[in-house]
Amino acid sequence: MPATPAPWQPSTNFLASAAIRAIFHPTLLLIAGVHAGSATISHPARAASEPPAVPQVAPGVWRVTTPLPFRPTQVHAWVVQLADGGAMLVDGGLNTPEAWSALDAGVHAAAGGWDAVRIHVVTHMHMDHVGLAARAAQASGATVVMHRLDVERMAHAAAHPDDEADYRAALLRRAGAPDEVLRAVEAARQGAEGLAPPVAADVMLDGESGELDGAPGWRWLWTPGHTAGHLSLFRAEDGVLIAGDAVLPRITPTLGVNRQRADPVGDYGAALHRLLALAPSLVLPGHGDPIADGSGRIAELLAAADAESDTVAGLLGDDGLTCWQVVDRRYPGREMGVSTRMLAVRETLAHLDRLAAAGRAVVAEDEHGAARFAAR
Repeated sequence: MPATPAPWQPSTNFLASAAIRAIFHPTLLLIAGVHAGSATISHPARAASEPPAVPQVAPGVWRVTTPLPFRPTQVHAWVVQLADGGAMLVDGGLNTPEAWSALDAGVHAAAGGWDAVRIHVVTHMHMDHVGLAARAAQASGATVVMHRLDVERMAHAAAHPDDEADYRAALLRRAGAPDEVLRAVEAARQGAEGLAPPVAADVMLDGESGELDGAPGWRWLWTPGHTAGHLSLFRAEDGVLIAGDAVLPRITPTLGVNRQRADPVGDYGAALHRLLALAPSLVLPGHGDPIADGSGRIAELLAAADAESDTVAGLLGDDGLTCWQVVDRRYPGREMGVSTRMLAVRETLAHLDRLAAAGRAVVAEDEHGAARFAAR
């Protein structure tokens, strides 16, 4: 069994961290260094630069890149030409002036302006993808399309902030977070309100797949894991897949426990198998470069998900570890900020729960309410 590393300690500004406030809100990726004050996220001023180019990456599909004030430093939206001469916008960007400026310029370059945009599909509820949806809908009058599960999650968070805060705190307690972290989370409760208003989706998709109304030739696909209601879009004519964060070129999407789906790791694996069966010829991801060998990358992600579960299983002994302790063993010696730590906890807990459900681990609750996992 590997030596137990020194436990993680929160930084001195832990209480004030916007990332801690963000763990109560489902539309954030728990990113440190983002100051969330109202519906708009602000960040330090940066040197002005020309908006990025808007390349045509596939027949009738243009990429619009908008900036992020954290890593990854960019996110992609997509403008798709429709048969009636209009356009479909997929995703948008973070709700910042810089991102809006880039998106606005991109829509004008690719579609001639907002009046052409008929449909706005949001792949998932994270703020770097949904943050500009309300503004884009106002500018265009487009029909906003999301999956029901993400819409409901956002609406619940907005309507019941205290319940969301209780859920997040209970999750950390179950993960075995130290007392000082739990106290910091409790103190940060009030900062969770108003981070992002829910999107008024006109169409809430449900099920696994279907034709996308108003966009002939495009199908929507339910690809959960990264969020419970993540969507991708597929054009069978030439095998183009707009994947959001379901398929990324160099990293694996973050997965994590959530209150809607019991097994996000299993959900993600099933979604990847459905995508693999489509044999996409080109994958357009939310971050990074287009993926020419779409099937190959999807196969790699499937193997990586299985390997991660095996890695977590290999860290367990018969001593009963909390998720917090497993994270220390999973990433020995790695310095992690608050947000990275929280992501690691959520993802590791998802793998641990999956191992327990599959009979590969045993779990018991200790006197503090933490789940302790041991090898079976």
